[in-house]
This record gives sequence, C-alpha cells and structure tokens, in this order.
Amino acid sequence: MKRKILSTILATLSTTWLAGGLARGAEAPSPAGTVSLTAASAYVFRGATLNDRAVLQPALEAEVAPGLTLGVWANFDLDRKAGADRQFSEVDLAVSYALDWKGLSLTPSYTEYLYPNTEAEADREVGLTLALDVPLSPSVALAYGVGGAVEKSLYIEPGLSAGVELAEGLSASLEAKVGYIVPDEGDSGFSHYALTAGLAYGPAAVSLTYYGQLDDKVLSDEAYDTRWVVSLTWSRSF
Repeated sequence: MKRKILSTILATLSTTWLAGGLARGAEAPSPAGTVSLTAASAYVFRGATLNDRAVLQPALEAEVAPGLTLGVWANFDLDRKAGADRQFSEVDLAVSYALDWKGLSLTPSYTEYLYPNTEAEADREVGLTLALDVPLSPSVALAYGVGGAVEKSLYIEPGLSAGVELAEGLSASLEAKVGYIVPDEGDSGFSHYALTAGLAYGPAAVSLTYYGQLDDKVLSDEAYDTRWVVSLTWSRSF
C-alpha cells in the first residue's frame, strides 16, 4: 500500500514537471542538493521528546527535476536511556514539489517515517507548506496522517523567521513556531511553541531552541521532557 501511495505521488509530480518543461522547451538540469550532518543534545519532534540525550542526524536531499526534491533524514541515538545499543531509531523518506507564484511558495509533500530496529509500523503523512516572501517570512505547514500511528491526525504549524548578515559569510537567524494538533482521538489544541536562534558561518551552523508546553492535555507532561536543544550542523551543497 505504501509503495502504491509513493509511486502515485512520484508519477503525478514527474508528469507535472515534464509537462511544464515541454511547454517551456526546457531541458532537465543535473541533480543538485545538500548533504548535512547535525549533532544535537536531544531529539525533539513537534514538542515531544523522542530522545533526551545526544543524537546524530544525517540528511540528504536532491532536486532531481525543477521543483521536485527527494530527501532522506535519519536519527542515530548516541546514548539511549534504556541502555540499548547505539543505533538508528528513525529514517524518514520524503518527496516534495515546490511551486512559486508572485511571492507565494506552495509545497505539497509526502513523508514516510520508518523505525528500524523495532517492530513499529511506519507512519505516513501528506503535507502542504505555504510561505510568503515578505518581511518575517510567515509560513504555515500542514501534515495529515495517512498511515501508522498518526493516521487521520492533523498537525498545523504556523511560523515566522528572520535573518541578517553580520559580516561576510556570517549570518544570524531567529525563528518562532507554534504547533496545533487535531488527533484522531483525544484533545485538540495548541501543543507547544519553539523559539530558535542560530548563527551560520560557511558550511557550519549552531542553533539553540527552546520548547515551551502550551497544553498538557494535548502535549502530555511525559512527552514534554526537554526544553532546550543545542545543535551543531555541517552542510555542503552540490
């Protein structure tokens, strides 16, 4: 079933790109993308702490056609509370297609969350991100579960961000996001907010994120275990 969903999305996006390319008489460019590695003090996803100890998070994404991007992201636990071996706890596969129109960016996507070394079923989501090219770069991301534990659940995340160049090659950024959850079962509402400050120089970046709990009925005290996360990222474009 999951192969059928992913194949359908890929076929649709590829057809859309091909039709646009033929209409413009354009040739497909060579693949381009980014490879990165992040070392973080914890792994927090949508306000919930999945690992409160050090992790490594490699990622690779490539634009294989105009607007069409394929990506893979993983979380590697360096030190697990339960005493388990160091291992990959999660691998995410994603495909997205970016559309731009007069300062509005519209990006539909599909993501599959895999959990190796466990018997947990994969989670699957379709998403849509809208962003405006105006001051503070307002955006809103929507994710709807179509399989696994998140099936029929909706996650909404509006955000604001800003950046400034401090010196040649050195830049600073600020970002604020808030999460709203509509689960298949249980209470709906604002779960958390996240405030991030970052510095980037060349291929290296460091960030500090604070997570605040908004409603303990939506984001339980048990899930909300980590407030501060420090991350160091190295990335390279190709």
